Amino acid sequence: MPASSFPGDARARLRPAIWRIVTWLVLLLAAFGILQYSVHAWRVAAALDAARSSTDRASLTGMLAWDIVYLVAACITVTASAGVLFRRPWARPMLRVVAGILALWFLVTAIQMAAHWSSLSNQSAMLLSQSTLNDAAHAFLERVQRRYLVAMILKAIAVPVMAWLAWRLGTPAVRAQFPASIRKAD
Repeated sequence: MPASSFPGDARARLRPAIWRIVTWLVLLLAAFGILQYSVHAWRVAAALDAARSSTDRASLTGMLAWDIVYLVAACITVTASAGVLFRRPWARPMLRVVAGILALWFLVTAIQMAAHWSSLSNQSAMLLSQSTLNDAAHAFLERVQRRYLVAMILKAIAVPVMAWLAWRLGTPAVRAQFPASIRKAD
């Protein structure tokens, strides 16, 4: 059946809401972050048990603390995203704040990465120009440089996407989709 034969309201319901798709992506990436930070924290804790010197222990304790901070942030993000997908009224403002913080975080880290790009590029070029390195070392350096560039570009793309999500969740059209209160089933 062609889309033009649907009344305006039905056509709007068939059109996917981009903010929901972005929310799903945020949920999935945060869930992956939970897995990633949990595994890393587990490994750091094991290394902390085996560490002998106080310098190593202090360094590993700092790494473990950051893993825990990132893990908590990822759990909050999953909670807010899931709440929005289930249209819980408390989750919409919570995800707006999370998306705003993520937009700011991505902006700051993308700027930091861009500031270090020329140094990384120059040092990689210097190392790659040495004839003493084997092919595996050349491939490794090129892969590191490529991954750094991809990460920087993805962060730069994520800034407007997260800012848009924070804005979109505050629009009247989206706010109207969240009930003022959830009634208990009789």
